[in-house]
Amino acid sequence: MTDVVMNYLVKAQDLIPAEYGNYALVSAITVVGLAKAAGTMAHPGSKMVGKLELVGAILLLMGPASLGGFGHIFASWSILVAMGMMLAIKPRAILTEAMLITLSSKILRSEWGNVTHDGMTQGMSWETAMGASIMTGFVIGTLTMLSDRFAPNKAGAKATPNKAGNVKRTKRA
Repeated sequence: MTDVVMNYLVKAQDLIPAEYGNYALVSAITVVGLAKAAGTMAHPGSKMVGKLELVGAILLLMGPASLGGFGHIFASWSILVAMGMMLAIKPRAILTEAMLITLSSKILRSEWGNVTHDGMTQGMSWETAMGASIMTGFVIGTLTMLSDRFAPNKAGAKATPNKAGNVKRTKRA
């Protein structure tokens, strides 16, 4: 099953030239990451996801030679963790997340063979690194959703007292 999925992922990645994919990924992640980091998105964990997306965009802009040659690999991991979180937090946005996962995994795949990994990732393939990143994000996103369900104040609303002195929930405009 995983071989079939990976074959389709590689076919989808090959449809997009690497340079255009990099530009599209940086553009999309920067705009959406800034909005999420500013707190304009109403879902829980949006600030954390936005910051991870911005870290990924900044590392992609710095170039592959940054961080001792691991710049694009760390950028891809950051974006994939953010997309894993979004899969758990907002599964309705699966098409956007799938596009961003495809673009960032293309960068991860292209950089994986160019960097000597020494002991850090010895014996690990780019597919395993991609899956581990997405699953890490999914676990963090699930924990974020669970903590939001049990928190007294939900994201996007704050407790304000009404005339009777009771706490009334209001929604952001």
